[in-house]
Amino acid sequence: MKGMSMTLFSRRSILMGTLAAMAVGLGACGSPRQTESSQSPTPSPSGSPSPSASPTPVESPSPSPSPSPSQSPSPSPSPDGTSDALMPGTSHSQAAAEYAYPAQKVQAWMKDPSSAPEKIVFLTFDDGPNHSNSVKILDVLKEHGAHGTFFVIGKNVHSAPETLKREIQEGHSVAMHSYTHDYKKLYPGRSGNVDVIKKEYDKTKEALQEVLGSDFKTHAWRYPGGHASWHNLGPADEALESDEVYWIDWNTLTGDAEPEKRRPKDAAGMVKMATSAIKEGVKVSVMLAHDAEGKDLTVEAMPEIIAAYKDAGYKFGIIA
Repeated sequence: MKGMSMTLFSRRSILMGTLAAMAVGLGACGSPRQTESSQSPTPSPSGSPSPSASPTPVESPSPSPSPSPSQSPSPSPSPDGTSDALMPGTSHSQAAAEYAYPAQKVQAWMKDPSSAPEKIVFLTFDDGPNHSNSVKILDVLKEHGAHGTFFVIGKNVHSAPETLKREIQEGHSVAMHSYTHDYKKLYPGRSGNVDVIKKEYDKTKEALQEVLGSDFKTHAWRYPGGHASWHNLGPADEALESDEVYWIDWNTLTGDAEPEKRRPKDAAGMVKMATSAIKEGVKVSVMLAHDAEGKDLTVEAMPEIIAAYKDAGYKFGIIA
């Protein structure tokens, strides 16, 4: 796939350059069970997972005995020397590296939350960026000392570039949520179209790098509607993994994109749904929420959700 692997020529060139540098020196990275907000022409798949149900990753690595944020890529410091600037080769700032976890590791924890070293909650927000609720969510996170991962839609990137930059500067992570969020294009007949998904990945990556710089690199992708909602995503999963990108679903949700009958009607109801993982003893909670326009209840409920997880001893992580 174009833009997703290093050519043999490039590797040989790098090797020859390295050997030359050494010489000079010596001489002197299924079923519609889940629902999500949709900006596509078609409605979200009906039904949703129970808050404690974990999606099954296509390929789950064996967790190491003591995984930590330090397992994220460790590139050189930000060029301008500031801790809130983008850390080259990542999707977050240098300051955020201490609580940034590799997407591949988070995917494995989704399958087996008990394998995580500690209680961690990943607040994830889909469908931004924008100038309204994305900004309000950022304000809430800043006020309450929490961090999150923003799964952005590629076509929205250039409409709110300052919001996107703020997400990096304030210690959050930016990930991908397709370019169009159009179910009919991505999953015709409810089956993943690998060519379309690859193109949307490339377009979203390009848009993000145009705003955040060529050093931006995320390893996290969320399928619109959730991985478990569609068929035949294996080829697309493999295509993403060839660029070290891994799909991330959720095992907890605010319910802000649930069908009307199940959607919380007030902030108290949303807090109850979003914190069910605490009562159920879920060690790693990946929470689905949305920062799209119209998700005002999510903004209202978020302070109490954050407080509940803090009181329960959860660490707030971001997905890198």
